[in-house]
Amino acid sequence: MMKDQALIKKIIITIALLLIAVLSVTVASKYATSPSVHASTIEVLDEKKLTALGLTASVTVTSAAISAIPGDAATPIAEQISELTTPLLIVVCAIYLEKFLLTTLGYISFDVLIPIACILLCIYIFCRKNILKVLAIKLSVFAIAISLIIPVSVKVSTLIEATFEESISKTFETVNEISEEAEETSDDGENSNGFLGFLSEIGDKVTQLGESAKNALSVFIDAIAVLIITTCVIPIAVIFFFVWIIKIIFQVNIDVSSAHKIFTKKTSKN
Repeated sequence: MMKDQALIKKIIITIALLLIAVLSVTVASKYATSPSVHASTIEVLDEKKLTALGLTASVTVTSAAISAIPGDAATPIAEQISELTTPLLIVVCAIYLEKFLLTTLGYISFDVLIPIACILLCIYIFCRKNILKVLAIKLSVFAIAISLIIPVSVKVSTLIEATFEESISKTFETVNEISEEAEETSDDGENSNGFLGFLSEIGDKVTQLGESAKNALSVFIDAIAVLIITTCVIPIAVIFFFVWIIKIIFQVNIDVSSAHKIFTKKTSKN
């Protein structure tokens, strides 16, 4: 009789685990991979992408505008600004990767890892191999962790971006000022009479443009640093954070039996 009850209990638990696996695939997976569910996160990533693409175009325009400044004094600055397109390309690639992983990790978690964990637990119920239970629990925690990586990292990066929003806006203002000033300088160069007339008319403006070029480089670096931190560094930091949490969960063992023995000895002495 007891064996029959134990068997019935095992069958019920197995059916419940299989039901969880089915719900994970049919319900949780659709929710985790639905673009409408992640609409706010996708919107934030799209805004980052537009900012990065806008900065890329601005870098190109500003570099060309600074190159148009008479003399070679601003040429090194123009070259340094043009080289900023490389980190911006990395930022754009990172944003596309985050958008791809946003739904892909949800699919891996709820279509693959959670069902596998449920099947392992079903096998554990009948064969009582402790390694299967441990592996199933680790897979479940890992599945939930990876499904939260992108949303959590985007949320944290949004908070940081709010702090540096003024810096990014200042970048575009500086770019427009540099471009307009460079165009005016080029027009003055075309309308000037001779080399001496050219120097007398735009000498002061060239100096001003040189200072503006240095300012543009500084502002670009600040804005790109913010983008790199929010799109590359923070997701990696979130991954390490989840790994650290998982390690704490599975490596910290509280020996209750030892604590009970110590407490019993103390009470017996008293």
